[in-house]
Amino acid sequence: MNLNISEWKEYRLGDLFEIKKGKRLTSEDQTEGTTPYIGAIDSNNGVSNYIGQTPIHEGNTISLSYNGSVGQAFYQPIPFWATDDVNVLYFRDKTISFNRNMALFICTILKQEQYRYCYGRKWVLDSMNETMVKLPTKGDKPDWSYMEKYISSLKSQAVTSTKKVGDISFDYKKWKSFSFGSLITEENIYKAKAYSKTELVTSDVWKEGFIHFVSRTEENNSIDCYAMKSDFSDIEEGNAITVGDTTSTIAYQGEPFVNGDHIIVIRADWLNKYIGMFIVSLLRKERYRYSYGRAFLMDSIKNTKLLLPVKMENGKPIIDDSHTFSNEGYLPDWEWMENYIKSLPFSDRI
Repeated sequence: MNLNISEWKEYRLGDLFEIKKGKRLTSEDQTEGTTPYIGAIDSNNGVSNYIGQTPIHEGNTISLSYNGSVGQAFYQPIPFWATDDVNVLYFRDKTISFNRNMALFICTILKQEQYRYCYGRKWVLDSMNETMVKLPTKGDKPDWSYMEKYISSLKSQAVTSTKKVGDISFDYKKWKSFSFGSLITEENIYKAKAYSKTELVTSDVWKEGFIHFVSRTEENNSIDCYAMKSDFSDIEEGNAITVGDTTSTIAYQGEPFVNGDHIIVIRADWLNKYIGMFIVSLLRKERYRYSYGRAFLMDSIKNTKLLLPVKMENGKPIIDDSHTFSNEGYLPDWEWMENYIKSLPFSDRI
């Protein structure tokens, strides 16, 4: 099932759900038991403890943190206790049988609102009720059936994904080290033209005539927002890796885009969306070496060492006498990298 958000419509969250508050319960007052205690955390489905107190909220609802880890939304299948930093969403439309798949779809949408809030700007009850969420629509109502089927399609894809796409045996002990700079040409790594977001016409959701605006954000594949395409004379083509040098934020960009400050663009003949995902995953492993005071600058990117699979024949590496990619003459096995990503569950969603 494909997502075409251009036909989605906005709905007020308070019209879709009755939003109820949690209740404070100190650790000293908690007793041991089996009732899930939902805290304002970002892991373990929000469950921070199990207590002996009677649940105060029903199951088949959504917990949504407005303080602490603001914007963390989780489906709660059974009755529970929610702390006072958490609100609980009860589905209003009693003519529809709300279920886990619908809830998971909504949780994903709600998490897209996280960037608007923080510890100092809480997602309080009034703001939560007034929040507008964009959803699939049928007629003039949310298409809950579509949401349910979309999540079901992901689950079935995960279970049945046993694709054979070549030899994908994973033996990294046979991989070789490559300087990233040896994999690209000098002209294919460059500082992108920077635009100021405050001077642009932007949107938080994609619209016809808008383009991806890439920044140093950690979220949403470094896509900060969407900007009116007609405002730009210099647009980057898709199929590139972007690096926020002061933040070491790294992402693959499949669609045309423009950039904020401090973005480095990397291109290569071998690059496509599957190999891009593979390389981005490896580059992100190097982030710990860098920080705002020790930026991931162009020379540092070039000098970064990556361990990569190499082309093999009869169990032995194929050597390139021209030494195109490394002094040892090993050839990266781009086909293997692509096949590996294609073999993963949900790779058809990339």
